Amino acid sequence: MDIKADKVIEKVLVSGLFITVVSLPWSPFGTSMGMGLLGCAWVLALIQGKLIFPKNKMLCGALAGLFVWHVIGLLWTENLVEGLATLQIKLPILIVPLSLMTVPWRKDVWMSRLLSSFVFSTALAALSGLLLGGLRSYLGADLHPSEWSPFISHIRMGILLAISQGGLIIYSLRDRRFIIPTILYAVIACSFIWQTQTVTGAGMMGVAILYGLTHKLVKGSVYKVIIIISVATAALAIVIFATIFPGAPPSHLPSHTRWGAPYIHMQEKVLEENGNKVWNNLAWAEAKPEWNKRSTYDFNGNDDRGQEIKITLSRYLTSMGLPKDGYTVRNLSDEDVHFIELGHSSINEESESGMSLRIDALRYEIGNWLDGGNPSGNSVTQRVIYFKTGLHILFHNDIKTILLGVGTGDLPDAFSEAYKELDTKLKPQFRHRTHNQYLAWWIAGGVFALVLWLLVLIFSWKRDEMWLDVGRLTWWAVALSCIAEDTLETQAGVTFAVFSIVLFSINTGTSKK
Repeated sequence: MDIKADKVIEKVLVSGLFITVVSLPWSPFGTSMGMGLLGCAWVLALIQGKLIFPKNKMLCGALAGLFVWHVIGLLWTENLVEGLATLQIKLPILIVPLSLMTVPWRKDVWMSRLLSSFVFSTALAALSGLLLGGLRSYLGADLHPSEWSPFISHIRMGILLAISQGGLIIYSLRDRRFIIPTILYAVIACSFIWQTQTVTGAGMMGVAILYGLTHKLVKGSVYKVIIIISVATAALAIVIFATIFPGAPPSHLPSHTRWGAPYIHMQEKVLEENGNKVWNNLAWAEAKPEWNKRSTYDFNGNDDRGQEIKITLSRYLTSMGLPKDGYTVRNLSDEDVHFIELGHSSINEESESGMSLRIDALRYEIGNWLDGGNPSGNSVTQRVIYFKTGLHILFHNDIKTILLGVGTGDLPDAFSEAYKELDTKLKPQFRHRTHNQYLAWWIAGGVFALVLWLLVLIFSWKRDEMWLDVGRLTWWAVALSCIAEDTLETQAGVTFAVFSIVLFSINTGTSKK
């Protein structure tokens, strides 16, 4: 009878595991179903008296404590509805460690199959996104980069692909049979990240590949990993800085247009398109009547993307290396006029694609930021505003906020109020949360929540010896992704993070009996 009960409990738990890991790149509904089965497995084990003590008690306790602290945080939240919704999203923080670490299951039998299923599912989801996006583009749709990831966030998907890629590299270095699958996976994963233009995904892919190639060297040493990643990051930062940072202003500029009007040159501004300064060679008084002859879109109106036509026109002409005057506008091709009306700010939008366009966008973001422009819609420079706003919430309130946080459900309201207090330049649709999970824990749950999360990372550094290399890869993926993203503020994110932390931790132990 006991053996039969053990098998039933394991089947329920393993079914929940498979449904969850396969659903991660596809469907929040699937992950919810998987969580439900994991919870059922724990209840069945409790009823049957089959629960075991986890070996990593500190990790299990830290995760359970983090969830319980969020429950306690409802006591001082002003937005109870949001607080309950937040608890629902964060349920995996409680369910995953309790089920995987206190319910007996044969990890040696199921782990390899789970990982294989996860890798295959992420590859299939990425390939499906590429095929669907390619079909829609072929049919004439103008897709936003994120629309190439139709199932979950393209940023979250990029992180999942990076973990799988790093794991495949680790195994391909051990067994040559994995080499071809690793290469094929890399083609799909890198193509997906290229099309979705996710900087976080590209960064995590670089870290995962670097770790996979050097894992034998850094095995068991946090210091070696930090050194290698720091050196690689510094080298990459230097290359990126040299690529996207604006150059010096030109030393010689024409004073008048060929029609005799004076040019305006704003030499103090650095914004560039294709290496040319946007705010030099301006003769809008000439350009305006010529544009209004060529287009039904008024010079002082907006393009199809809601941008000011005169700014789009100026950037587009700059990308062509042309002055912004009447003669240039008069001689534009009909095709160029159409692209400007559509909102294309660079001629490169017709000749480049994917991540190359994202690099162009980064150049614009940096230049616009240095010129004191509005960062709305600029994903990288917006994060600076998010972080400053988060610090404002913490340190411009009373000590209670620092210690206990604003409350489990008050994070969105706290940011909304802080943006008003700071009179932010960000447009309402771009006023998001901090995009830093460490700061998000602190703001919502106070220093206690932040400490509990840091304890989770500390206690999860100890990994199952059999899966040490892959386990450490997933640990780094979670720890680093939390710097640039609110990783645990969405269902897909919290499920991915907690699974990555718990699944590779030692979860077998002795029975309570």
